[in-house]
Amino acid sequence: MRFLNQKISLLFVVLASLTFGSCEDNDDGIPLIGLEAKFITSINARTIEFINISNDATTFSWDLGNGTTTTLVNPTETYDNGTYTVTLTAFDGNGNSETFQDTFIIDVEICDDEVAENTDPANGDLNWTFLTAGDNTFSAFGNTAGFIVDNPVLDNVNSSCNVQRFEKTTGCETFAGLGIALDTPLDFSATTSKTFTMKVLAETQITEVTLRLEFMAFPNTEPSQDRVASITQLGEWQELTFDFTDVPSGTFQSMIIYFERNATCDGDIYYFDDIIQQ
Repeated sequence: MRFLNQKISLLFVVLASLTFGSCEDNDDGIPLIGLEAKFITSINARTIEFINISNDATTFSWDLGNGTTTTLVNPTETYDNGTYTVTLTAFDGNGNSETFQDTFIIDVEICDDEVAENTDPANGDLNWTFLTAGDNTFSAFGNTAGFIVDNPVLDNVNSSCNVQRFEKTTGCETFAGLGIALDTPLDFSATTSKTFTMKVLAETQITEVTLRLEFMAFPNTEPSQDRVASITQLGEWQELTFDFTDVPSGTFQSMIIYFERNATCDGDIYYFDDIIQQ
């Protein structure tokens, strides 16, 4: 009986040695045996963070699939849209190596950077693209909020990066809108470009949009001219047209935009972009 117990005990020791001596868990709880190359990833849009979980390796060589190589332990790379095969080679202290590969497909909508803008009529027809913020941002009034943001919906009508957001904060004044004072007045006696287009997006409610040209900023607003166009769809961009071609003359240095003018404010959100004079 003692001999049998000794044999059983010896067998247990051998099995335990094989089980626990040749396999270990890394910090992520993934069992790896001997030298092994392996990585996992964290993906944010077009940027991939590679997290190296190789076992028993001392140095590494990465081919990131886009022509970039590195020996960093945990590299991070930003990709263009496309398909990429990433290869990690792990080396131990004896010159042995193991390789691990994974393939990634990057398919993320990419906005188009604004490349030109004119916000001063003295330099020609207006081309308001929100290339830069600051002085080129329309100021929200009547207890509302307006600021430059990333384009929330990239589509065939508007794929530009920067747009202006307008929120009719709940409880705001019914006369609320956005306005800006032009550096130089629009002179309708000296131009034939009296039509304006503007891209708009309604997030929560379709409505009418008013483009108002004023002689000067409040209170010296008259004479003024208003044109109205309608948003007819939610969640996508559309281009509206405001036609002032029947205005023979006049100078206008203040430009005002109203969304659902004179209506009760209930938190509706709108975006606009690319105010083009033509």
